[in-house]
Amino acid sequence: MPADLQSGAEVLESILALIPHGVCVYGPDQRLVTFNRAYAEIMKGTPVAIGDSLEEVLRRRAVSGEFGPGDPDQIIRRQMGYDFARTQSQRLKRPNGTAIDVRTAPLRDGGHVSVLTDITLLTQAEDELARRAAEMKTMLSSIRHGIVLMGPDRRVVFSNPIAAELLGHPPGLLVPGRPQAEIIDHMLARGEFLNSPDPFDYARERLEMDRRQPHSSRRSTAAGRVLEVRSDPAPDGGFVVTYTDVTESVAAEAELRRAKAAAEASDRAKSRFLATMSHELRTPLNAIIGFSENLLRESDAPDPDRVEAFAQEINTAGRQLLALIETVLDVSRLGAGRFDLSNDRVDLIRVLNTCIRQFEQAARAAEVRLSIALPGAVPELWADERRLQQVISNLLSNAIKFTGAGGRVTLYAAWERDDFLVIRVQDTGIGIAADDLDRLFEPFDQLEGTFARRFKGAGLGLYISRALVEAQGGTLLLSSEPGRGTIAEIRLPQGARGGRATDRKGEPS
Repeated sequence: MPADLQSGAEVLESILALIPHGVCVYGPDQRLVTFNRAYAEIMKGTPVAIGDSLEEVLRRRAVSGEFGPGDPDQIIRRQMGYDFARTQSQRLKRPNGTAIDVRTAPLRDGGHVSVLTDITLLTQAEDELARRAAEMKTMLSSIRHGIVLMGPDRRVVFSNPIAAELLGHPPGLLVPGRPQAEIIDHMLARGEFLNSPDPFDYARERLEMDRRQPHSSRRSTAAGRVLEVRSDPAPDGGFVVTYTDVTESVAAEAELRRAKAAAEASDRAKSRFLATMSHELRTPLNAIIGFSENLLRESDAPDPDRVEAFAQEINTAGRQLLALIETVLDVSRLGAGRFDLSNDRVDLIRVLNTCIRQFEQAARAAEVRLSIALPGAVPELWADERRLQQVISNLLSNAIKFTGAGGRVTLYAAWERDDFLVIRVQDTGIGIAADDLDRLFEPFDQLEGTFARRFKGAGLGLYISRALVEAQGGTLLLSSEPGRGTIAEIRLPQGARGGRATDRKGEPS
C-alpha cells in the first residue's frame, strides 16, 4: 500500500476511534467491513465481528429484542427491505433503555455506512421539556385569563382557549403563525372598536403601538364583555397580551356608585324632609298657640262669635297637625315594614261619594268642576276601607290642587273585562313631565320639586298611596302630559272582589 494511502487510513482509523458516534460500514455484499469502538459500546449486548452479514447481525438483534416483540423472521424481512441506496434516519430505543439515532447513507461501491448516536440524555431532556410544556399548556388553559404570546414578527406564538372565548374569536383564529394584522382585520369586520371615535384609526394605532413598553387598557367587546387588556414585552422582542374579564366587577363598581349616589341623595332628601316637616308642623302649632292666646284674652268679656271663630281655627289647625303626624307615622311604618291592613267588606260607591263630598268645598273654592263617573254596576270588594279612602282622597286632593280655575276633576270607577277594579282620577291641570313621573313616588325626593315649593303639604302622599295599593295586591300608576292634565289609576285584582253588586249613582257637584 502506498505510504500516503497508509497514512490516510491511519488518520481515518484514529478519527473513528476518537469520535463519540458509533460507525459501521457494510460492503456491497452486505457484510460488515469495519466498525469503531463507540459502535461496540453503544450496541453492547449484541456483539458483531468483521465479515458478519447484515442478516446475521439483524437476527441477533431481533432475537435479543432490539426491535421489540414479534417474529424474528418477519422483523428481519422488514429490516432487510429498507432501501439502503438512499439516505435515511430513524430513532430506536434499545431494551436497556438506551435511545439511539441511526442515520444510514449509501456508498459509491454499493455498500452503506451507518452512524449511531447515543441520544438518551437528549430524549430525556426532550421528554422533560414536553412534559413541562404539557403542564404549562394545561395550566394556561385552566386559568380564567386569556393569554396570547406574539413573536417579534407580530405573529401568534401561543394562545390559550380562554383568549379566543373572551375575545369572541373562532377557535382557529389565534393559531400559531397568524399575523396580528389579520386578527385586527377580523375584529374590525365583526364590529369591534365601535366605541372609539374612529375604529380604523384605533386599529392602526394598535398595530403601530410600541410593544417594548407595558400597556394596559379597558375595552368592550362586541358581545358586551368588558376586558382588562395588558401587554408586556417578551425577552425575544415579542410581547404577551393578557385579557381579564372584568364585566362583573365593572357592573359591581357601577352599582356601588349608584348605591352611594342614591344613599347620598336619600340623606339629602331626608334632611330636606326634616326641614320641611319642621316648617309644616310649626305652622299649625303657631296657629293653635295664637288662637288659644286670643281665647284667653276673651275670657273676661267673651264675644261668642269671636270665641267660635277662634275655636274653629284651633280645630282646623289641630286637624292639620294630626294629618301631618299621621303622614310621618305612615312613612315610619312603611320604612319599618309594619303596615298592617284590615280586610273589610267595602261599599265602594259609598266610599267614592264620601271622598267627593270631602272635597266639594275645596273644588268650589278653586273653581274646579268635580264629578264622579260610574259607567255600570260596581260590586263591593274586600279591602282596608280607611286606607282605600285615604288613597282616593290623596289623589283627589292632588288633582284639585294642580288644576286651575275652570278645569275639571273626574273620579271614575268600574270593573274592566280583565277582572280588575279600576279607580281613576283624571284632571285637566298643569300636568307632569314624563321624567318626573317616577320621582313623584319616591319618598322625600319630590320635596325639592316645583310643586312642593308652590303648594302646602309634606309631598309624601303618592309614596304612601302607592305602598297602600301595592300592599293590597294592586297598582297605582300615573300618566300625564304637561299642559293637558294627569290621570292617576288604581287597579285592584280579581282577588280583591267581594259580594253583591250595587248600582247607586254618583253625586256630581
